[in-house]
Amino acid sequence: MADIERLLSTDQLTGLLHRQAFINKVDAHLVSEAGRTKQSALIEFGIRGLPRITGSLGRHVGDYLVAALAARLLAIVAPGTLCCRIDYRSFAVFIPAVSDPLEALTTAKALMTKLMEPVDWVDRKLSVLMGAGVALSHSTDQDATTLLQNADQAHRAATTKGGPGYAFYNPALAQASRRRTEIILALQECIETHTLNLHYQPFFAASNGELMGFEALLRLNHPKLGPVSPMEFIAVAEEIGMIDKLGAWALAEACRTASNWPQHLTVAVNVSPEQFQSGTLLTDVHNALELSSFPAYRLEVEITESTMMHDLELVSSQINALKELGCGIVLDDFGTGFSSLSYLWKYPFSKIKIDRSFISAINQQPRVRGMLGSIMQLGKNLGLKVTAEGIETTEQARLMQDFKCDFLQGYLCGRPAPSEDLAAIVLARFAKSLQTEAGAPPSILKVTPSLKLGN
Repeated sequence: MADIERLLSTDQLTGLLHRQAFINKVDAHLVSEAGRTKQSALIEFGIRGLPRITGSLGRHVGDYLVAALAARLLAIVAPGTLCCRIDYRSFAVFIPAVSDPLEALTTAKALMTKLMEPVDWVDRKLSVLMGAGVALSHSTDQDATTLLQNADQAHRAATTKGGPGYAFYNPALAQASRRRTEIILALQECIETHTLNLHYQPFFAASNGELMGFEALLRLNHPKLGPVSPMEFIAVAEEIGMIDKLGAWALAEACRTASNWPQHLTVAVNVSPEQFQSGTLLTDVHNALELSSFPAYRLEVEITESTMMHDLELVSSQINALKELGCGIVLDDFGTGFSSLSYLWKYPFSKIKIDRSFISAINQQPRVRGMLGSIMQLGKNLGLKVTAEGIETTEQARLMQDFKCDFLQGYLCGRPAPSEDLAAIVLARFAKSLQTEAGAPPSILKVTPSLKLGN
């Protein structure tokens, strides 16, 4: 009978309690301790990057990793601790009694450190990153489900905000969780309801002010939520596995729009690291080009250094395939990572974009000017074009011209604009080019000062 009960209450892969059995046992403890001053702690642990492992090595390897981590967890927790498998990549630990919040946090950090030790598999070691959320029981009317929800919200906060990888629950997280839920609902309907769209920011040749192309930027403007920052909704889309759908739409829409531009203009589209991991990026790019009859050489794929910090072999093969297809490959936010220099010779980049933080620091940090000059020389030596982002003042533009920077992009030259405003920008720049040919000095200033370009 005991064997049957254990079988019904445990997860078959890991041997840990399944969710409902865990909730039942935690509830029973909380009821038995009602009215006492003892605090309990519930800690949720999430395995980061598990989809990447299953995607590249197979689901059976992911199962092996989860089972190995569960066995490790059971071996290191104190007696009386309840361990649960919440879902495919999350565990929960319930500690019946803790003396204070510091003990709960110390325990969470110690367990997380042990869980992040590499796992042996065949001839390799599987690297693991973990996140943790800690919730404390604080009242007699609190139940296990609420405690688990609180730990989950703390865990999400820890994983989305970076930092040490763990966090305590606090009431403000409940509001953040509601906001996240609202954004998820907005994302699920955004393409169908046309609340998702692209704005395009122009970039220009630094030498003569010629319009060279536009960068496509995702925008979400929801009827109830209003404008939602890309920093916010893209992070949520990546977390819930929706970034592939949004990315495919952005590629197709950008190519469709750019197919109506003059033939010399290019369009740049940002690609998330998760799109490389999914394995659908090449298909999405190919479909976008085919459906719009848009030539590959006019499409620039922008990636950040964080993309290369995942499965290098998987990323490298796709970057090379995109290059063979004819697309330009751009390293975005150059200078903010740890290994940018090594990536420049390992991958077939055609352009690097200097992060805007360098441009904004020109006046505050004199040494930045020397660094910018070195980056320009580096790009020239490697045969790479260089774009300076975040140009907002004439002084910044003139300095980058002096450094022989290839392209300028920023509010000084033009803000992101909806597609319907682009014709005016193109025509205005064409008029400027005629003035230059007639003898007027080239200008890199905003070309449409009276045109409202959007947010």
